[in-house]
Amino acid sequence: MSKTATIALLACLAATDAGAQTSSEKVRDNPAAQYVLVKTVTGQSLGVLKARALPVEVDGYNLLRYCWTPHNVLGEWSDRAGLTGEMVVRSLETLAWSRDLVRAGYPEKPTAEAIGRYEAALVNAKFAGAARTRALETLQSELDGLRRQTPGAAVIHAVYRCDQQQASLGLNFSTAPAGGDVRFIPFVLRQICQTQQLDADDASRCDYWLPARPDGPMSFAEETVYSVRWRDGTIGGGRFNPDEQRTTGTVTLRERSPQK
Repeated sequence: MSKTATIALLACLAATDAGAQTSSEKVRDNPAAQYVLVKTVTGQSLGVLKARALPVEVDGYNLLRYCWTPHNVLGEWSDRAGLTGEMVVRSLETLAWSRDLVRAGYPEKPTAEAIGRYEAALVNAKFAGAARTRALETLQSELDGLRRQTPGAAVIHAVYRCDQQQASLGLNFSTAPAGGDVRFIPFVLRQICQTQQLDADDASRCDYWLPARPDGPMSFAEETVYSVRWRDGTIGGGRFNPDEQRTTGTVTLRERSPQK
């Protein structure tokens, strides 16, 4: 399916549920269709996939190698995003598998079908942790069967080797001039709202926006969108990559070309 056709399909899926729902309500009410939407948006929005491509290790391919969690993908929004956040993380996971397993010698079509069954199991269980454990075991078994039929394919294992202590993603913020009223949202969540045909700047519909914390840092994981209401009532906004601000520990949001 072409990119244009995919976008058109997603627009139709979103339009079929065009009541006054919030983004998270849309996801909860129709997880199967919304997972397709979330996965498409995630693949287009998070360049982290390309950046984190790793070579196959000597002892085989570890399905849990990337250690993606709601915290390290969405930071402060890991709880706020709820089911949508789980879908974003699993989208990253399965997109990486689709890419890496072919590199590890697995045939593309049957591998994609096995990953699809894993995703279907998660959707049916609304991404519950226990269901993921069972689905992962089933996927590993299916891939092992494929390996036995495919000379040269890497051994598959699923070993959690991630650092148990969450990395610090905290950044402070300031506005120039001072006194701006700020709110934030991860870029990928805002894109999901737009693809659902919601007003992504309306916090009552795109319900992932968070107000800036006045008394300390916030956790920013990936590219983030911000909106500032300045003291004179004008509104400005933009987006930033938090990784570019880690050395200073502070994001400075400057007034520029505000709109009434």
